[in-house]
Amino acid sequence: MPLPHAWLVKPHQTQPRILAWAERYPELVELDSVQQFVGFDVYLITVTDRRVPDEGKMKCLFTQPHAHEPATTAACMDFLSQLLDGCHLDGTPTDLDRDRILNETVLSFVPDGNPEGRARSPELCWDGSKWSNEEFWCFMRGIDPRTLGMWERFDHWDLREQDPRPLSLGIVYEQIGEFEYVEPNRSHASAYFRLIHQALEKRDYDQFLDLHQTEFINSEFNCMMLLPILQEELPKPLQRENSAWAQEIVEAWREAGASPVSGPQPLSYTGVQGDYFRHRWGHIYHRLPCVSTEVHNNSPRTSPAEQQRLTEIAIRVSVARRGLTESELSGSARKEARVL
Repeated sequence: MPLPHAWLVKPHQTQPRILAWAERYPELVELDSVQQFVGFDVYLITVTDRRVPDEGKMKCLFTQPHAHEPATTAACMDFLSQLLDGCHLDGTPTDLDRDRILNETVLSFVPDGNPEGRARSPELCWDGSKWSNEEFWCFMRGIDPRTLGMWERFDHWDLREQDPRPLSLGIVYEQIGEFEYVEPNRSHASAYFRLIHQALEKRDYDQFLDLHQTEFINSEFNCMMLLPILQEELPKPLQRENSAWAQEIVEAWREAGASPVSGPQPLSYTGVQGDYFRHRWGHIYHRLPCVSTEVHNNSPRTSPAEQQRLTEIAIRVSVARRGLTESELSGSARKEARVL
């Protein structure tokens, strides 16, 4: 399938554009970054009219941790282009009310949470026309020499301790030391998490949208919304806000002709994978509304252009809403979030 024009996902494409925006629009752009062990910078780009005080503005954080989910990066880059340049990356004019958005919101994006992994990716996109899902998963996590199938999924692992070692290094992993690797959204040692913590120390965000893709094997659906794994344990105002926000995105997808899972549901991981999210994300889930998108990946049913469009719809819905007020997330809930 042909890629959308100006599909920017590799670090040699995204990082020069981000730096150019920061130089061209100093009154609108603020950059934060951390550096990966191998030398790539991971950027958080914050866009707002900096001449207007932040007080009263809706503050949103959008992140993307996985190198094998490039449509999320493409959507972030195109949305940023619309806000800053007034046009899509292909040059067509945006329909966004840029002045209102820039005056009323603070929008922070991590368009690529693992540029090292993305740089190692053999493809700019995954559309299902070239690789089966089994082959795709081997690119994602590496090849197991015992089965020639997908290798292990770890939060943090050491190459010296693996016997046998994977035949190839999966692009999902980030190298954090000479022999150590992490999956970005499962270890606080990752550049992705270090940048998120830096952002949360700097600002009190009103909502946090984490952008993902998945394969929807043997499913009629091509998008879904996930609530935190701790959803039922959160303060009631956060539970209600997470559910309402996620459902708004589901309805927007449906109106746009997509095939979303009918309603949002908590992340269903159990065992070790569930423990990763409880331990790594619990303090964030208690602090502010958080939901995650899952948009179809590696399938002819959902083209790269559609993958990008569905991700952008979720971003647009999030930017347009107001969310919880200070009085609604106050008292014990706000106090509990700060303690956690």
